[in-house]
Amino acid sequence: MAGAGHDHQLAVDRTPSTFRRSVMSPIRQLRRVAGSVAVLLLLMPSAGTAQRGGRGGADIPISPEAAADRIFAQFNSTHSPGCAVGMAQSGRTTLMRGYGMANLETNSPITATTIFESGSVAKQFTSAAIAILMKDGKVNIDDPVRKYIPELPEYPQPLLIRHLLSHTSGLREWSNLVALAGWPRGTRVHSQPDLLEYITAQKSLNYPVGDFYSYTNSGFALLPTIIERVSGMSFVQFSEERIFRPLGLTNTHWRDDFRTIVPGRAQAYARRAGDPVGWELDMPFENVNGPGGLLTTVTDWLKWNEHLDKKTLGSNVVDSLTKQTMLTSGRTIAYARGLIVNTYRGINEIQHSGSTGGYSTFIARYPEKNLSIAVLCNAAGAPATQFTRGLVDALVPGLAPVIAPDTVATDPAAAAKLSGMYRSLRTHDPLVVGNAGGRGGRGGMPLRSLRDGGWMLGNNRALFESRPDGTPRGVRVLAADNDTVAYAFVATTPWAPTTEQLAAFAGRYHSDEIHATWIVKVENGRLAASIRGAMRTELTPLYTDAFAAGASLGTVWFTRNATGGVTAMHSGSARVWDLTFTREK
Repeated sequence: MAGAGHDHQLAVDRTPSTFRRSVMSPIRQLRRVAGSVAVLLLLMPSAGTAQRGGRGGADIPISPEAAADRIFAQFNSTHSPGCAVGMAQSGRTTLMRGYGMANLETNSPITATTIFESGSVAKQFTSAAIAILMKDGKVNIDDPVRKYIPELPEYPQPLLIRHLLSHTSGLREWSNLVALAGWPRGTRVHSQPDLLEYITAQKSLNYPVGDFYSYTNSGFALLPTIIERVSGMSFVQFSEERIFRPLGLTNTHWRDDFRTIVPGRAQAYARRAGDPVGWELDMPFENVNGPGGLLTTVTDWLKWNEHLDKKTLGSNVVDSLTKQTMLTSGRTIAYARGLIVNTYRGINEIQHSGSTGGYSTFIARYPEKNLSIAVLCNAAGAPATQFTRGLVDALVPGLAPVIAPDTVATDPAAAAKLSGMYRSLRTHDPLVVGNAGGRGGRGGMPLRSLRDGGWMLGNNRALFESRPDGTPRGVRVLAADNDTVAYAFVATTPWAPTTEQLAAFAGRYHSDEIHATWIVKVENGRLAASIRGAMRTELTPLYTDAFAAGASLGTVWFTRNATGGVTAMHSGSARVWDLTFTREK
């Protein structure tokens, strides 16, 4: 892999926040869904509120400006970053507003012309570039990726371009891989050649190609290479000549050199650790395009949505973006090709969210309402999706009501039988149910009884399977991850190893796929892992031979040979299901 950069002082899990947000276990995904629901309910008009589109009360109109002022009130300050919001109805701009500051050092406010970074909303632009090449007859959606990138290994099932566009490739997430190699995002400048090297070095996939939807930026990270090798132009040049310039997106460009000075750009911020009111810079210092890396404005995004509605680039190009994906099983999912096609409160919604560094974004079209909304924020964790839907709730009449789960009083004894620790069949990540008490900083998720005899785990339906004696065997948790996804877990038992048992794991563990070696030691009676002497994380026991680690390693488990000797260390997370590190002799 690429050479080492500056030395770093020894620190305990000081992984940059840019990476911490990019690695999400199934458990964190479930908690994110629950948190999003909570934020959404706070934004929605309550019963009795005299606002259009609310869940109850009179249908009295509210102006877009008044609705936005209420929804973005928390960022209407000269002491915080904030958001730009734009809305158009039938091609006419009906709302254009800025809240908060683009730069806290220069006291520059956010306006309609402030430039933000897109995060994953960039994917639809990359997808459009591929669709244009398809229209030109130079690329086919079912072409094998190895036709253009022969550096990739040959997998058991053919990896096609359609899989790269729909998160069904099985490719491991590049940002996890560089972190596992000891270089999380923000610790060095990653570039397209770096990504290509990491991705093509992977000998296996998370799952057979096409079998699952599992979000990964690696597929879209490969697409610019295909575009360049087919078109003979750089990805930046191709996008300028075939998309941005023809559509009049004058403030939209790829960030191909993070050092470039961009007049009018909003700096990105995150909350300073341990400081509920302080902010610090959280910029994406990398040269990666395709999955993200698009610099743009709320004005340009409304133009983009209008061109999609009008199909300016051609019907076949635009229709390609919204062609929903079919899995190997034959099931069609919500994710299309850089866009998500679903419904929100009974109306069709075509959308995508984005998050890179401290930028948080969302763009959506509601075709039957001729409505387009764009939100770009420079505050990490700003709920751009919920802000957008809050505007829809307030301004669109006749929305379907939000139906809460039909819960009944929970029997404590029945809930207690199901409480305990479970292990993910995908990633080995633990799930603590009920009041069992969590390890590794994971508290128990609450159980609620449903009238039909089922259970809610947090805000997700849970289907428990029991053994003949009534003890739990496992649970399937249904979560909305751009579609209904079932996460499967098996019951397990918390583990409290002795220092002697921990000593069996000490050693050096190497992965040829990322050219990295982790060193595991017992320090003061606790197990810890480090890499390059610069990144260290404690390993907290979960269940037998498994540990909770810092963001870089996710969940760690060890495997043994027939005689009980430890032979390998594994790392699992939502985007890298199982990366093996072989123990060195």
